[in-house]
Amino acid sequence: MGQIIMNLRQQDNDVRASADGEIDAKTGHLDPLLQKTATAFGGDTHVHSAFLVDAHDNVFFTVSNREHGRQYQVKRAASCLLRPDPGDKVLVSGDVAGGLYIIAVLEQGTRGRMILQVDGELAVSADTLSLTGRDRLTMQTDAFSLEADSGAVNTKDWSIKSLDYTLTSVELNVVSVTSRYTGDQRESYYQSVSETTSRSARYVTGTDTVKAINIDYAADFIARLNGNTTFINGETIMKVDGKQILMG
Repeated sequence: MGQIIMNLRQQDNDVRASADGEIDAKTGHLDPLLQKTATAFGGDTHVHSAFLVDAHDNVFFTVSNREHGRQYQVKRAASCLLRPDPGDKVLVSGDVAGGLYIIAVLEQGTRGRMILQVDGELAVSADTLSLTGRDRLTMQTDAFSLEADSGAVNTKDWSIKSLDYTLTSVELNVVSVTSRYTGDQRESYYQSVSETTSRSARYVTGTDTVKAINIDYAADFIARLNGNTTFINGETIMKVDGKQILMG
């Protein structure tokens, strides 16, 4: 009985020794990995710190931390709409293996100007959207399109400058206290024209020419035609009618 117990203990010690040997062997293989120093350049360390922007191009930003002597080439996160400029303090997060990104602009090196920039198309959707510029609101683009069921512009001063301006409308109503049209040449094409005015005056420095199939002028009180030299010509018939006809 005692010998059996001794054999069992000997077998147990042999198993433990074998297991310890395997562990020591595995530990020996893991020693270089356990003793390896993690570095951000190798992609093993997560970076989440403030950096200064040194320069940037269309894709990458060069950021540095002079206190720790680190410098990286990073990208801007899609959620960071404010474009970082050189001299700005930014928050960088990530690692080299997965990617380093600017996730926020903490401080601006040059105050007074912010640029929101995205790559591709930007769509802003809201039930009610308001844009307010205390001093000025400027929009600059190659092509501009505005669609709305109804619109209104209320301003003290309104000016439109264009090389080519086209206005198309089914019905156009213009209400003005004073209207002025100035240009080198004006052309109008209408099926019919109707004008009503209290007083009309027109001065032509050159020749005023009216050509029509029929001309009908009527005056309720006085009709006067005056000229230094006056010609009234009827190729077929000329008729002068009145209760009194005075000549000379």
